[in-house]
Amino acid sequence: MNERIPTHQLTSEKQYIPALKIFQFKNSQQIENEASLPIPPLPTDAPHRHTYFEILFIEKGQGYHEIDFQTFPIQGAGLHFLMPGQVHLLQFQSPCQGYIVAFSEDFFSFYNPESPGLAHFPFFRPSQRQPVVPLEERERKYFRNLLENMAADFLLSPTDPQLTGKNLGILLQKSAILAQKNELVRVSTSYSVPELVLNFQEMADKQYREQHAVQYYAHQLDISPDYLSKSVKKYLGQSAGEYLLTKVLLEAKRLLVFTSMSSKEIAYTLHMEDPSYFGRIFKRKTGLTPSEYRASVRKSAII
Repeated sequence: MNERIPTHQLTSEKQYIPALKIFQFKNSQQIENEASLPIPPLPTDAPHRHTYFEILFIEKGQGYHEIDFQTFPIQGAGLHFLMPGQVHLLQFQSPCQGYIVAFSEDFFSFYNPESPGLAHFPFFRPSQRQPVVPLEERERKYFRNLLENMAADFLLSPTDPQLTGKNLGILLQKSAILAQKNELVRVSTSYSVPELVLNFQEMADKQYREQHAVQYYAHQLDISPDYLSKSVKKYLGQSAGEYLLTKVLLEAKRLLVFTSMSSKEIAYTLHMEDPSYFGRIFKRKTGLTPSEYRASVRKSAII
């Protein structure tokens, strides 16, 4: 067991260009009259995480996708969405065909300045999100054509990815429409959650390991802690403090299962100065001590 979870990075060809990469699954067909897309350079069938966002267009194949202790069957065409920091792995029982689009938040924002942030898309919102959108035949063809065009533009001009960036925006917008249509998220969600709560979620997703206090986020958003907590409770079903604690405990679970770090080391990694407090709150929320949780989950089929 490693001391840390393997983390895949995303780099740009030139430092001033926001990062995006397009890969193909091993058994995918080549784009006609174009150079080959690479396959993922690092293994995807072992637990790992990314520093970037990722969209998997799985056109065909059988298997399962494990995302943060949840198992999603792979049965034909579908879109799978991953956020930075999530631990996942892919296991295929039959050859898989499709594309992987890996991109930074800066890339999306740079080429889609008029679009809302990524936190506005239902599959990139941590609360009540559904990371898999199944595709019917007509939808499969639509996304295949779109991704073929994206890949062709990417291969033709990797240092000028303007068209690729615009198509990424179209890909996400179309995916959001399908997510609503298929009732994978509540229809009202993308419109009813106010900007304040979305901004809190976006900040918390990036800073929860270091900043656990509601007061910190309230100060950054220029509102009172009480107002922030009540707003988050109204729209997300849990207070701001509970939301932060849920994220901290999920990260603790990842580190317990996928690394050999001690409970004390995990507490310090999560900026909890009192490891005994970490142990108490972990047991109060999960019913198990950190060591009991580690032993229990490692006996399961997750890893």
